[in-house]
Amino acid sequence: MHVTATSLAELLQQVLDGEAPIDAVLERDENFEGALAGCFHGLQHFAADMDIREKDAGFREMQEGEMRKLIALLRFGANRAALEKIHFLGVSSGRAFDAVER
Repeated sequence: MHVTATSLAELLQQVLDGEAPIDAVLERDENFEGALAGCFHGLQHFAADMDIREKDAGFREMQEGEMRKLIALLRFGANRAALEKIHFLGVSSGRAFDAVER
């Protein structure tokens, strides 16, 4: 099954809304074919940091903000290079994010 950027964005929105686990998204290789592979590494960080998000409200807000940026970039059809800039280790910046800033 071919996964589009829009369908991956919808899956990640479900994760952000607490309706689906991130591991279910990461387990499916078809979610990260082509340009979509650019967000796989960052999403691994998001998955690994669940315990930190539970303890640290500021860190949770930062990572949830990054997830919102990633979802917006996917919906806008961003290229792999732009998707790779969302690493979930801090607030990403750059021209690719001008259209999706809060």
